[in-house]
Amino acid sequence: MKENILVYGIGTSRSLRVHWILHELSLPYRSVDFRPRSEYAKSDEYKKINPSGKIPSIRIGESVLTESAAICLYLADRYGLGNFAEGVGSINRGKIYQWCLFAMTELDAHTLYTLAKHGGKYTKIYGESEVAAKTAREGFETQILKVENKLESGKEYLVDNTFSVADILMGTCILFALNLELENPLEVPANCIRYFSDLKKREAFKKASELNYPRTVPE
Repeated sequence: MKENILVYGIGTSRSLRVHWILHELSLPYRSVDFRPRSEYAKSDEYKKINPSGKIPSIRIGESVLTESAAICLYLADRYGLGNFAEGVGSINRGKIYQWCLFAMTELDAHTLYTLAKHGGKYTKIYGESEVAAKTAREGFETQILKVENKLESGKEYLVDNTFSVADILMGTCILFALNLELENPLEVPANCIRYFSDLKKREAFKKASELNYPRTVPE
């Protein structure tokens, strides 16, 4: 019997990835719809679930998980998404970890989020920094080429050309890059654009996107 699943938060690439994997796994769930930094995110009620006040969080039965990558990896592991079904110790599982950690460190945290904080829409919160933004942009331009090269010759997916949680995390990083509100937008290379365009055609992505970016969301 599958447990009750409740997802907290919408409106970011990080929350989108949790909705996306749940749809890929055909797992029924309920969504508590609020945006980051909203009144509910700051509330004592939500901070009992996630003390940082950040999104997404997920409740599975009586257990709570935070951090979008950890949530996605757990769900892929528990319910067997793609290459994870091969079991502990397989080389493809190791390669999935490799690309997931690369996406979360070299792209999501070190470059994209730094750009958003110091050169994009979050500068009012974190302060503008030309040096930090420039360094982050250069870092992105260097690191994304590793993905670009991996996807050469028309490869559809990152690991063994099979859809996996690595593609969910990488795909949402590319979405993050494309959606950054910068005066000088990032240039995402051709193979990465083609790769993400194909990922967007997946029904699970479409459903997650519709849920994650509704026209009207309570603040």
